[in-house]
This record gives sequence, C-alpha cells and structure tokens, in this order.
Amino acid sequence: MKQRTDRHHAIRAMIESRPIASQNQLLEELQALGFEVTQATLSRDLLLLGAMRIPDPEKGYIYALPGAAALAPPLTDTSALHACRSLAFSGHLAVVKSLPSFAPSIGLLLDGLNLPEVVGTVAGDDTLIVVLAEGTSHHRFRQILLERLPELRDRF
Repeated sequence: MKQRTDRHHAIRAMIESRPIASQNQLLEELQALGFEVTQATLSRDLLLLGAMRIPDPEKGYIYALPGAAALAPPLTDTSALHACRSLAFSGHLAVVKSLPSFAPSIGLLLDGLNLPEVVGTVAGDDTLIVVLAEGTSHHRFRQILLERLPELRDRF
C-alpha cells in the first residue's frame, strides 16, 4: 500500500495536469495507479490539500488547488455569473446572493480580480460576503464590479 504523502503527490499531479471533474474520476485514476483508497479517504485528502471546484466551460466544474483560480479560464455569462441574483450592502460588507452552490465560484472569481477595494471574501452556499477596503463606497464597488464584469449589468 502506498503512503498518504505519495497519494497526495499523485492527487496534486492529476489535478494540475488535466481537468478532473469528479471525485469518482479521481478515485478510479488513483486506484489504477495502485493506491488503495476509499471515497471517504479521498474526500479528506482533497480537504487537506485545499482542493476546490472551479467553473470550467467544457466540464461544468473541475478540481483546482489553491493558487490555480487565477489560472482558471475566465468566467462567462454561461458560468457562475449567471447565478448572481442580488447585491446589498451593510457597512463595509457587500452581500452577493446567488443560486445554491454558486457563491464559492463567484468568490473565487472576485478574489482572482485582485481588486484593491476588496479585503477578502467569505462564501457560503448561496451567499457571498465581500469585505470592502476602508474608504470604498458602495457606489464605487458596484461601479468597479460592472466595469470588470459587465455580465453582471442586468443582475445588480
């Protein structure tokens, strides 16, 4: 039986080298390489590695490792942005509501823009909290979003 470290290296190599759309696909490929691994163990491995699912124009969603979001293909109106439903504000927080399961993808997109007006994002299932930098007005943030992501014009 191969060790956990070897398995983690193999998982990283697979995710970085080709689109992996499901845990089942990853599990089958690991087993083909001789790893004795269950789906539960694989889920824990993915969590430990910080793996996330990001939108992919061809496969729907694929696995990515931290730092790979910036390398992901740009989102279009047919991906996560179509799931945005509303934008509201409270103090230095912007709240983006989306369809269920899309908030993390929208958060990755916003984080990938590296906007100086955004300190960070926290995503739930259908709600994304955006922490605005000191001095960033609600109007300015909305304006920046629409300039950088014109697909949102009819959504906010």
